[in-house]
Amino acid sequence: MPDHRILLVDDEEGILKALRRVLRGLGAEVVTASNGPAALEILSKQNVSLIISDQRMPKMTGVELLGRVRELAPQTIRILLTGYADIDATVEAINNGAVRYYMNKPWDDDFLLSRIKDSLELYESAAENKRLDELTRQQNEKLLEFNHTLQEKVDQQTSRIKKQHGELKKSFMETIKAFSVIVGLRLRDVASHSQRVATLTKMFLKGLDLSDKEYQDVVVAAYLHDIGKIGLPDKIAGKDQKECNPHEKKALYKHPILGQSCVCGITGFEEIALMIRHHHENFDGTGYPDYLIGTKIPLGSRILRICDAFDHAALRNDYPDLKTLNHAVATLHRYAGSRFDPSLVKMFDTLDIANQFYHDDSQGVVGLKPADLKEGMVVAMDIRTVNSVFLLPKGAKLSSGMIGRINKIHAVDPIIEAIRVYNRSANMETEHATA
Repeated sequence: MPDHRILLVDDEEGILKALRRVLRGLGAEVVTASNGPAALEILSKQNVSLIISDQRMPKMTGVELLGRVRELAPQTIRILLTGYADIDATVEAINNGAVRYYMNKPWDDDFLLSRIKDSLELYESAAENKRLDELTRQQNEKLLEFNHTLQEKVDQQTSRIKKQHGELKKSFMETIKAFSVIVGLRLRDVASHSQRVATLTKMFLKGLDLSDKEYQDVVVAAYLHDIGKIGLPDKIAGKDQKECNPHEKKALYKHPILGQSCVCGITGFEEIALMIRHHHENFDGTGYPDYLIGTKIPLGSRILRICDAFDHAALRNDYPDLKTLNHAVATLHRYAGSRFDPSLVKMFDTLDIANQFYHDDSQGVVGLKPADLKEGMVVAMDIRTVNSVFLLPKGAKLSSGMIGRINKIHAVDPIIEAIRVYNRSANMETEHATA
């Protein structure tokens, strides 16, 4: 056991020599001291695996010495050599933990050697446990540091992913609006109508507890609900249903199915396609194309049905006065339960959506250049470029994103006429983040 140091303490040189002979075969380093203070001096400078001390010594007893050793070097194993007369002090020392073993004088060499070997094995085990505890502590500290660093990296990566997701979501909605604009190049009124229906839909959806995906699906369906009209002849696509003859009505009734066909092949657009197909279904089953009844009609389609009808009644022509808005709302109530879901009509009223489009004459209208537009202004007339590309419908509340888009398009396809806006901030709610 070359890694061990054993300290022998006794005031009799003969005892020290006898103990050395017992320890000779262990291979451990052996040091000696003739009294307690000398032993403590050695312990203050060297690590000691085992100390064997006599009880009766000048200056300090063995029990007193080993009690001090327990305080200075608690890992050191302590053995006391004692006579029968000192048994009471020895028992007290054992009970107080100052001594692990005691041996009576004279001792049996083999028995003493076995106790010494056991003690050194115990010392090794305790030292190994201490080493493992320290290693565990260090590893835990490193793990905590790693976890902290990892959390920072995860937070950074999450932030990047959220930013990328937000940019993709914004790009996605811009693409949807571009589809609406493409339809507008073919059918002038359809694009402005679709964007107004989308604005109405966003207002409506604030009253519903939908997931982000559900919300976005309904908004996308609002932008694209009339996309199927690009497959109709011009003379039919631009007509009101009331003005169509039976043959033309039959053709017009196909546009929801054509719209579904346009988008159903896009992954993730399955629900959107169904909303488009059923946006002309009536709550009582008299609509088209499938004559669905009540809640069998998708929720998004029932919402689009109301917003589509309100836009045609209130917003299709000049910006509405109070009488026009009230008439449009009255129409919704008149047909609640037949054309429209009555609970959604009630919600339309509760959200006071119609009133958000009212601007009295005292507000006035001003014409501005794209560079002079401010966030919060409300558009008083549809915005189109010189090449008739539709940008925004009347009633839209300008956001910083909208203004940026207007200026970008203006740089390549100018807006010749002044942009007409109301001359004060509107009370309309800010559009949802997906706008």
